[in-house]
Amino acid sequence: MNKKGQLMGVPIKLVMALVIGTMTMGILMQFVGTAERTILKDMKVTFPSTSNNLTVEVFDAQSGDALGGATIVVKYPGGMKAHTCSEDSNQHRFTLPMDGAEYVVVTVRVTRSGYIPWEGEVAITASGR
Repeated sequence: MNKKGQLMGVPIKLVMALVIGTMTMGILMQFVGTAERTILKDMKVTFPSTSNNLTVEVFDAQSGDALGGATIVVKYPGGMKAHTCSEDSNQHRFTLPMDGAEYVVVTVRVTRSGYIPWEGEVAITASGR
């Protein structure tokens, strides 16, 4: 320190402000990086059905790309079936018991890490009707 309040010709307050500003920016950048990783995406689910079969297909809503690794839960009167797709598969086919009913309303719930859970309903008809 040559003169009072200076460090090598630079005011000490300026040096402290730069150090604090740099530390603060580093902390803020960590928060921004964490926020980007925790953003949940939306998925698109389609379920074409034929007879007493229900095929559930899962896609990324924004890009339309097939979305593997989703867990699909199908609830119907009297039971429930579930399946977790592999990372290479974005669909699964369920055969549902109709128990003599002409129509059955089925609840479909799809979840996947990093995506907002999706839930919907579909009416399935009995085969041959």
